[in-house]
Amino acid sequence: MSLHIESTEDALAELKRQRVKNLAAAVSVSVLGAAMMSLLLYLANIITFIPEPPATIVYPAVVEKGTEEPERPELVQKTQRPSSPAMEQQVRVIATDAALDTAIRIPDTEMDKPSESLLSGIDIGTDFGPDDNEGPGSNRPDIIILSKRCDPNDRMKRITENGGIPQCEEAVVKSLKWLQKQQNKDGSWGDGPQNYKCAMTGLALLSYLAHCETPLSEDFGDTVLKGISFLVDQGMKSPVISLVPQMNEVSYDHAIATYALCEAYTFCKQMDIPTIANLEKVAVKAVDQIMKGQNSNGGWAYHYNTQPGAHTDLSVTGWNVQALKAAEHGGIQPTRGKIRTALNKAAMYCRKTSLSNGLFSYQENGNEPRASLVGVGVLSLQMCGSGSDSAARRGLDWMLRNTNEPFNWKAGNTTSNLYQHYYGVQAAMNRGGDVWKAYNRAFRDAVLKAQSSDGSFMPNGFGGPGGVVQTSRNRHANDRIYRQCLATLMLEVYYRFLPGTGEGTRNS
Repeated sequence: MSLHIESTEDALAELKRQRVKNLAAAVSVSVLGAAMMSLLLYLANIITFIPEPPATIVYPAVVEKGTEEPERPELVQKTQRPSSPAMEQQVRVIATDAALDTAIRIPDTEMDKPSESLLSGIDIGTDFGPDDNEGPGSNRPDIIILSKRCDPNDRMKRITENGGIPQCEEAVVKSLKWLQKQQNKDGSWGDGPQNYKCAMTGLALLSYLAHCETPLSEDFGDTVLKGISFLVDQGMKSPVISLVPQMNEVSYDHAIATYALCEAYTFCKQMDIPTIANLEKVAVKAVDQIMKGQNSNGGWAYHYNTQPGAHTDLSVTGWNVQALKAAEHGGIQPTRGKIRTALNKAAMYCRKTSLSNGLFSYQENGNEPRASLVGVGVLSLQMCGSGSDSAARRGLDWMLRNTNEPFNWKAGNTTSNLYQHYYGVQAAMNRGGDVWKAYNRAFRDAVLKAQSSDGSFMPNGFGGPGGVVQTSRNRHANDRIYRQCLATLMLEVYYRFLPGTGEGTRNS
């Protein structure tokens, strides 16, 4: 049995005690706040009778031409620490398979204000949307601040502002509760003969993190912690995060797991969440593997093969690009090369898969053009910093022309391909304007209607990303988890993504 999972029980108990203390502190603060408010109102009534002094008008100083503007001091916000001595001394650590003889405390450090820097884990930048400020792709760099995404009221506001409805939030919560019941005892999700547990666990964690569920969450904290622990445990055992590292499709398994770990690392770092030992170490190792596995043409191949003639394809490349973007956003520093350089090379590969009619091909030079890969190509280019490329614009135009009718959620219907729409929804949200409005009309109600009363989503005819999910008519747990996570992530797009980036995809 994994030492990592066994030792997690102590951490879970400690987190529960911390949540109880936090609740008690919150109640005390509320009572004190009410008392202070009463005192302020009393003082306000007294001050009303005191004559006001004459108003003072201050004119700005005139800076003569040619003189330098005086320097302005920068404000540095320190991380908020626990107020009680007991909580301050509390050792917060989650052990992994690596031997840890001593506990690790979080040092007091200064850090940038999270509300200005931490956007979505897959944030793409600022000022990405069209000039007309229509739809969620408008030029608003303050959108999707994490602290606001974590506030239920603000999250609901953003859902309705961006074309969603309250039922979208209800469906997400029901889906997360269903996923919670499907979690394996070891903290993973999924099953099946080919064992893609790491990929399924990564997708489930992404679904929880998108809803701002962390190891400290009241309803889902234990679930998230066990999922992160499972992936960290696997990452400590091998550079490739997979239970079957020798299989060809490991470049899917590893990439999706890395994507989730990078987002989890960002949450823990920016929100002062209890330290998860070796999370950063495993995240760096995982990113190193992706950097090492990139081919000279910019793409990624099965089994991270980099030999001449390796089977690089856009589907594998898309998941690895998402992982690298999440790593870059979280400030993860690989030991080999620069993430930005790797993303620039990936953009080069994506351009080679673009066709003049807007479709993207499975491999370079137009080999196997597929409608299901249009969103993959466009989103990858956006994440690589090339969202204004002609290839991305052609893909978005194709999406606009071919998203006039809702896709019907039923088996055998090619328009209900969730892999295609998982990418397409994100790419459309990034673009905003007419593309997003059309895509939102197409997917929103269809996804909502496909959810069963228990929170699960009904089987349909979607295709999996290469070898991760076999189209086996949902015979295995992987199929159910994969379908569930993609549908959930689509409904979370209203607040998960930053619909404006610095790539300036403006109308030409």
